[in-house]
Amino acid sequence: MKVHRPLALTLLTAVISGVLGPLSNPASHAQAQVPGGAAATAPDRIFTNGKVLTVDRDFSVAEAIAVRGDRVLAVGSSADMLALAGPETETTDLDGRTVLPGLIDNHMHFVRATRDWYRHARLDGVTSRESALALIAARASALPDGEWVLAIGGWNIAQFGTDYAPFTLAELDRTAPDRPLYLQEGYSRGFANSEALRAAGIGAGTSFDGRGTLVRDDAGNPTGELVGGAMSLVTSVMPAVPADVWEASLRAAVSDMHRMGLTAVYDVGGNGVTAQYYDAVERAAESGNLTMRVFYSLNSQHGIGSSADEIVAALRTHSPDLSGLRFAQFGWGESTYQPMRAQPWRISRQDLEAYEAIALAAAEHGWQMHEHSMRDEKIRAMLDVFEAVDEVRSIADLRWTIAHTNGISPESIARANALGMVFATHSSSRLATPAAIANGATAPPFRTIHDSGGTWGLGSDATTVASPNPFHNIGWVVSGLSPAGERILTETVSREAALTAHTRSNAWLLFREGDLGSLEAGKLADFVVLDRDYMSVPADEIKDLRSVMTVVGGNVVHTEVD
Repeated sequence: MKVHRPLALTLLTAVISGVLGPLSNPASHAQAQVPGGAAATAPDRIFTNGKVLTVDRDFSVAEAIAVRGDRVLAVGSSADMLALAGPETETTDLDGRTVLPGLIDNHMHFVRATRDWYRHARLDGVTSRESALALIAARASALPDGEWVLAIGGWNIAQFGTDYAPFTLAELDRTAPDRPLYLQEGYSRGFANSEALRAAGIGAGTSFDGRGTLVRDDAGNPTGELVGGAMSLVTSVMPAVPADVWEASLRAAVSDMHRMGLTAVYDVGGNGVTAQYYDAVERAAESGNLTMRVFYSLNSQHGIGSSADEIVAALRTHSPDLSGLRFAQFGWGESTYQPMRAQPWRISRQDLEAYEAIALAAAEHGWQMHEHSMRDEKIRAMLDVFEAVDEVRSIADLRWTIAHTNGISPESIARANALGMVFATHSSSRLATPAAIANGATAPPFRTIHDSGGTWGLGSDATTVASPNPFHNIGWVVSGLSPAGERILTETVSREAALTAHTRSNAWLLFREGDLGSLEAGKLADFVVLDRDYMSVPADEIKDLRSVMTVVGGNVVHTEVD
C-alpha cells in the first residue's frame, strides 16, 4: 500500500478545468456526483486500486473512495476519484485489497471489558492449549511485577482439542509462577494458579456453601478449578484499577478492537457495571481521545433503581440521544426488568403488568427496548406485552429489538416482524460443542430470520461469553463451524447477508443509518482494509481475516502499512 502527497499537477489541472469525463464504474454512478463542484470540495484523501464493498442496497463494488473531513465524498473508479483531487489531496494505493464499511457490534459489554483489558490475554480463536498458555505467559511478562493476569471469556476448553481436560494447577503455575493468574470459561467455571488462590485466601480449610463448587483433589486440596458461584472467591479479591491505568486500559481495548475491524459498538451494561465505567468513556470522548463510536443503553447500572416505578420514572425524565455519533445513550436494556430474566421461566401476572407499564413508558417517550431473549416462552410473553402497547402507541418506528434470539420460533419471528421489530443476533453459541447442541443448546436461527424478510443485525455479546472479533461472528454464520472446526450451526447465511448484518443493518438498529453502515457519499468515512478478500477467501478462513488499516471519521486509527 503506497501513500502519495500531493497529487500530480495534471490531475489538479483536470479538476480545475472541469474535465471529469463520464464515470467508468456503473455501480457507483450515483455516488460520484460531488455537491458544490469538485474544485470547491476536493477530497483530503483518496484510496485507489481497491475492491470496495460498499454494502449499499445493491451491494455494489467500487475501486476507490474519496474522503473529505470525516465523510465519504464519493466512491467509484480510481480514475474518477483521482479526477476529484486537489493540490493537498493525499492518495493511498490499496494494491487490490478489499475494503469494508466499519464493522458495528450491536450488543457488547464493552465498558465492563475496558477496565481490566490491560490484564487480559485474549484467547479468542486460539486452537491449541500450548498457544493459549504461551499467550498468557507473554501477557504476564509484559505486566508490572505482582499484577494479575487474566483470560476471562471468549474461549472454551473444547477449542484446544478433543480431550476437554481442564487446566491444571501445575501448568498454570508454570505459566505464571510469580503472579496471580485467573482464567474463566464463560460464566461456567474458572481456573486459578497458586498465587491467585493465595491472594484469595483459599486453602485446604476453605469452605464454600454457595451455588457452585470449589473443586478439590483426593487429598482435599483445591485444584484451582472453581465452578459457578465459587468463581467469586477469586474474582472478588482482584485489586482495583487506578484511574490512570483504567484510562490506558480503555485506550488499549479500543486499539485492539480497531485491529479487529470494529469502529462502533453498542454497550448494554452488565453484571458489576456502575456509572463509573461510563464516566471513563465519557472523559475519553470529551477529551477527543475516543476513536471508537460508543452507543450505550440506559439501564439499572446508571443508578436509576430496578423497581418498575423507578424504571418508568427514568424513562420519563431521560431522553434518548438519536443524533450523537461518538458517545450517545439511546436505548433501554438489555435487562429491562429483572423478573423478565427469570430462570426457569416463571413470571407473575403482577410483574407482567409492571413490564407493560415500562414498555408503554418507553414507547411514549421514544425509547428503543433492547430485550435479552433466549427462550421462546419468554419471547412469546414479551410479544404479548408489546402487541398490547402497540395498540396504544405504535412501536414500528422505535425499532424495538429482540436480543440474542436463541430458540425463537417461526411464529414469534412473524409476530415480531408484524410489529416492525429488529433481531439482534449474537455468537455466544459459537463456543458450543456438538454434544451441547445435541443436548438442546440453541443458536439463533439466522437463515429463518433472514428468509422471513425481517431486519436483523449481527453482534457478539462479548467479551465474557463470546469473542469481540467481528470476523469470528461472520465466519461462524457463513461456515457454521466452531473454533475447533466442528460443524455446529445449520442455519448459515451468505457472505453478503452476514456482512450486511454486521454493518448496514446494525446502523439501522442504532438509528444511525444516515451516517454509518455503508460506504456511500455523505456518510461517515468509517472503513476497514483487509489482509485478504472477504468474498473469495474460503469460508472456514473468514474467521482469520484481519484489518491492515482501520479508518474512523476519515482518520487512520490502525495501520500495518507504510
